[in-house]
Amino acid sequence: MKIEFRNISVLIVLLISVISTIHSQEKPNIIILFADDLGYGDLSCYGAQDVNTPNIDQLAKEGLRFTDFQVASSVCSPSRAALLTGRYPMRNGFPVAQGKIEKHKNYGLHPDEVTIADLLVKQDYATMAIGKWHLGFNEGHQPTDHGFQQHYGLQSNWHKSHPDLDDLYHNGKVIKENVAFETLIGDYTNKAIEYIEENKENPFFIYLAYHSVHSPIKPSKEFIGTSKGSLYGDYVQELDYHVGRLTQALADKKLDENTIVIFLSDNGPAICHFGGSAGPLNGGKYTTMEGGFRIPAIIKWKGKFAIGVNDTFLSSMDVLPTLASLAGAELPKDRVIDGKDITSILKTGKGISPHKYVYYYNGINLQAIRKGPWKLHLPRTSADQPFWSKNKNEKPFNGSNLKNIGCRGLIALGRPLLFDLDHDMGELTDVSNKHPEVVKELLKEAERVRKELGDIDVIGTDQRVPPFENIQEKN
Repeated sequence: MKIEFRNISVLIVLLISVISTIHSQEKPNIIILFADDLGYGDLSCYGAQDVNTPNIDQLAKEGLRFTDFQVASSVCSPSRAALLTGRYPMRNGFPVAQGKIEKHKNYGLHPDEVTIADLLVKQDYATMAIGKWHLGFNEGHQPTDHGFQQHYGLQSNWHKSHPDLDDLYHNGKVIKENVAFETLIGDYTNKAIEYIEENKENPFFIYLAYHSVHSPIKPSKEFIGTSKGSLYGDYVQELDYHVGRLTQALADKKLDENTIVIFLSDNGPAICHFGGSAGPLNGGKYTTMEGGFRIPAIIKWKGKFAIGVNDTFLSSMDVLPTLASLAGAELPKDRVIDGKDITSILKTGKGISPHKYVYYYNGINLQAIRKGPWKLHLPRTSADQPFWSKNKNEKPFNGSNLKNIGCRGLIALGRPLLFDLDHDMGELTDVSNKHPEVVKELLKEAERVRKELGDIDVIGTDQRVPPFENIQEKN
């Protein structure tokens, strides 16, 4: 019996379609939940006593909860740029927080930078950014210029100081002006759930950047008074509620077994201004102390990743190469990617840190360097600091016990300080005199990386310099 050529062609097309569908279903959906200014000690699964976060705690029980997960900056914009590109802010050209000011009018994530969304969209992912962007206001710097097919949210922080900052955008256009801040968290969650429903038959990537728990500390009415703590605690509990709504939606749609959920904070708590807790860590937002860089981090892929608590020293920059590997995407070969593929650690729950050295910058000032448990804080002056940390009257710290250090950390430091984070995660006791060989090695590495990534008055060989002068100054 002869089969017509036309029928064979139809069968081939159908077969290719089926194979393509099976292949795309093998790729995991990915959701990054990026909290804002949430501290290491702000969740009950991290030891908080005055708040109750059952939904995030449940996510931690079903996934991996990390105790030594770092971001690449202790302020909003640089941390976001590092997460999305897998590169240090000094390397990707976004070392300081962006403001709605004339000086920063051309400041945004450089068009040449490759983001997680750029990689995934090439693997047939539907990609959407929801919430706070804070990586550029102008054309060429929007989420839709960086691999996201859609964006729904605010340009940066919500504020009434500038008309654009409380306007809601969709794909670069204002769709609602003067949005009430309290409505955003629910609105964002609704939009994410809608997007999941629309794309449940194909792989999707959602980058959901909540404003919570950044200022204003303004929880919705129904959450006021619900925590044992302050209004801040109520605000944390509202965040937890909406994380629960999202994870429940995945379960209801039977997508939780094929969805990677990554919960992170962009930096430590703004303890100088609005409260929050860094738990046993010293310092918070705006500092290069552990309280500014070490954040609550939970990663879950039901049935695929390990479950439990993991103490491996990891970085938010590891997210890009790891997701690229899991999605079958190829990393760009024309640039340094500072993050490492940590798939094996996620699958086994075991492994050593892939990072030999890690660098702590405050703006463009290299302030600390870490190798394994050893963290060396480098000498600095107030003039070296970015605008959010300057204090002209600050006297250089020359002591050895940091128990009573201020909430802004070490603004001025007279000599190197060394801490053993395995035994002193709070960075309380300097042990530089006991380990001079470690100090010598880390100082040598600091000199090397300055030449590569830059520092105050040093342009690095692989530094992307922002398009304005006096980078550490606000005006």
